[in-house]
Amino acid sequence: MTIGDATKSRAGREDSYDIETTVMNPLTRSIVMRCRHLALAWVVGIVAGAALAQSPPTRQLAAPYVATPESVLHQMLMLAQVGPGDFVVDLGSGDGRLVISAVAQYHARGGIGVEIDPALVKLANENARRAGVADRVRFDEKDLFTADVREASVVTVYLLPSAMERLERKLAAELQPGTRVVVEDYPFPTWRPEKTLDVETIDKLKISGQTLTQLFLYRVPARE
Repeated sequence: MTIGDATKSRAGREDSYDIETTVMNPLTRSIVMRCRHLALAWVVGIVAGAALAQSPPTRQLAAPYVATPESVLHQMLMLAQVGPGDFVVDLGSGDGRLVISAVAQYHARGGIGVEIDPALVKLANENARRAGVADRVRFDEKDLFTADVREASVVTVYLLPSAMERLERKLAAELQPGTRVVVEDYPFPTWRPEKTLDVETIDKLKISGQTLTQLFLYRVPARE
C-alpha cells in the first residue's frame, strides 16, 4: 500500500479542528447520529459474523478488517497531537497505515500494531520496511485483548460497539492515567470524551455508505 502525504502541514494542524458540521437541533442531531451508527453496526455485525464463522474457534474478532481512509487517519493523529515523544499502539492495525504514518510523518518515536490476521501482519511489516520505519515500527499477530499496551502514550481504535466495554476495562487497567486514546465512530460506554470531532469525507462512502466519521479523544482517567 502507499502511505499518502498528510493533507495539512504540521504547522497548520491546530487549525484542522475547525471543521464545519451540519447545523441542526442538538437533540435531532443526536438521534440522527445514533440511527446512522446503529444501522452501520448492524451491517458490519453481519460481516463480522461471517468472518467469525470462518475463523478458528480459539480466536475472536473484535471487528472485520475495514481500512481507515488516509484522510481520516490523519485527523486521528492530529486529534491526538502525536509528536516525537509518543509511542503509538493501534489495536486492529490492518495493513499498518496508521502506525506507519505516525512514525514516518508525525515523527512518533515508535509504534506497534496489533492484528489477528497473519496475512495483514505480514503485509504491514512489509509496508513498514518499504516506508523506512521498520526499525521503529512492528506489527504483531495477536488478539488485541491479550496484547501488552503499557508502553503506549497514544492508542488508536476502530472496533465494533460490542468490543468497546471490554476494551475500556483493559485500557483502564493497563494504561497510565492521561494516556490519549482516539476512537473512530463507536465510543466507549462510560468514559467521557475530552473532544469529539466530526469529519466529512467521501472516502468513507465505500465503507459505511455515508460521508460522516466521528472521532472521540479520551484521556485514561486516574485509577480509584
